[in-house]
Amino acid sequence: MADDTALRFVQLADPQFGQFARFSGISDTEIEQFQQHKLNVKKAPSIAHFENETKRFTSAIEHAIEINPAFVIVCGDMINTPGAADEVAEVKRIASGLPASIPIFWTPGNHDVCSDTVRPTDESIATYRADFGDDFHSFHHGDSSFIVLNSCVLQRPENVREEFDRQMTFVESTLRSARSRGSKHIVVFTHHPLFLDHAEEPDDDLPFAPSPPNQEPGYWTIPLERRMPLIELFRQYAVEAIFSGHWHRNNYTRDGEMLMISTGAVGYPLGDDPSGYRVVELSDGGVQHSYHPLNV
Repeated sequence: MADDTALRFVQLADPQFGQFARFSGISDTEIEQFQQHKLNVKKAPSIAHFENETKRFTSAIEHAIEINPAFVIVCGDMINTPGAADEVAEVKRIASGLPASIPIFWTPGNHDVCSDTVRPTDESIATYRADFGDDFHSFHHGDSSFIVLNSCVLQRPENVREEFDRQMTFVESTLRSARSRGSKHIVVFTHHPLFLDHAEEPDDDLPFAPSPPNQEPGYWTIPLERRMPLIELFRQYAVEAIFSGHWHRNNYTRDGEMLMISTGAVGYPLGDDPSGYRVVELSDGGVQHSYHPLNV
């Protein structure tokens, strides 16, 4: 039974407008290659529209309106083609259906903020900010503090070292401020999971999560050398949970008491989990969450 005093929010991940078209009409050989990498790409006739994404994201927004949460957070990959104005416009058109009482927050994904879908640049970050606002920021609701990070800068900072340094400074100062204001809950949102098994896992691919074809090992997570400084800060300031997307399936792990939750895609599923959304509640009892299929 839901706690009426809990702070409730809805987490979405990877609506990724354009991905159904991307995976449509491809060859059996390419499909087999994806499936060998544990990516459940299915054979489909070629399309060039957003009908599947529109149906799913609209359903997710409608469910959010029924739930009436404190806010909605989208953990990245709102679009599939970096900088695609038509994809951005459709995402924002549907999101505008939320009433003013339910704010929506955006988290940058690699398809949103990296011109090559892997490495951010100053120019690609500027494009993202023009479309969706700040790529890292914080907000508060009641006695809870929330931090949104640009995990693409954390994963591949080689072209944006100043942005990486600026974000790390922001993380520490924001955590310190959250504790000084007496926040009962601190929650972080990223696109990439920091880890999929345990905090100190190596950068090599895990057997259950190989990188996609033609991508370097460790595609799904943050490299250890940049992951651990974050983990240490999160431990120090008692972050309760990190919510992410990117893997297009659900994954649940933890570091001590800190939850590391990857949420399945609103859009194209790449594992066994159907398209869906997550409802999260923060209360004196901690963090409760549940994943709900969209049934579309």
